[in-house]
Amino acid sequence: MTNETAPPSIMKSAARHRVHWHIFLTHGPISLFGVCAAFQVLHLFLVPACLEIASNICLLGATLVLVPTTLTGWTTWKKQYKGFRSPVFLRKRTVSFLMLGLSIPLTIWRVFFLRIFENAPWSPAHWIYLSGTVLLIIGAILEGYFGATLHHQ
Repeated sequence: MTNETAPPSIMKSAARHRVHWHIFLTHGPISLFGVCAAFQVLHLFLVPACLEIASNICLLGATLVLVPTTLTGWTTWKKQYKGFRSPVFLRKRTVSFLMLGLSIPLTIWRVFFLRIFENAPWSPAHWIYLSGTVLLIIGAILEGYFGATLHHQ
C-alpha cells in the first residue's frame, strides 16, 4: 500500500509511530542532569569521591547529548512546524541555547580546570557546580513543559 492509496487513518497512525530523533534524544539530558545534581548532593553529605566522579561523567554525557538534541529540535521546528513563530518556540529556543551556554562552560570547567577526579565537598567550587546543575535541571523542566504544551493542545 503506497502513501497515495493508504486510508487517512493509517497515514495518521504511521506518522504517529515514526521515530522523531528529537523526542528520542531529549530524555537523555533531562535524566543525566538530574542524576548529576543528585550525585553532587550525595557527595556533599556522604563525601565518597566516586560520587563526584559519577557527577562529572553525567554532566559530560548530558552536555554531549544536549548538542544533537538542540540540533534535532531546530530541524524538527523547521520541518514539522515549518518554522512557525510563536511564544512557545521562542521560549524553547531561548532555554535550549541558555542550557548549552551554561552546560558547555560548566563541563569544560569541571573536566579541564578542576580535574575530573577532584574530591572537594563544601568548597565554593562545589556550590557553583551544584548551582549550575540545578539551573540545568530547571531548564530541562521548562523545555519539557513547553514541549508538552505543543503536543497536548
